[in-house]
Amino acid sequence: MANKIKLKLAKFNEVVKKEKWTDGELAIKMGVSTTQIWRARLPDEDHRHNDPGGEFIAGALAAFPYLEFNDLFFLVNDLRARKNEEIKSYVKEDE
Repeated sequence: MANKIKLKLAKFNEVVKKEKWTDGELAIKMGVSTTQIWRARLPDEDHRHNDPGGEFIAGALAAFPYLEFNDLFFLVNDLRARKNEEIKSYVKEDE
């Protein structure tokens, strides 16, 4: 498994809800399409899922200037990949 940057979905959704933005408003603030946001929110197992790219990451940090990279994203590398259950806990929403 190659290194990947993953979205902390629960935190992302929390801050979007706090701002009371629609996906359309969020997309404008981030400079991305609503489809990019939708795909990043899909479960990893969904073939339509996309991990956040540079444009998404830069847009999220611009839209939420009070947050840092580690607040919204985390790195998955080969060493961490062995702890699959731990990784899944980051991307799943709080239940």
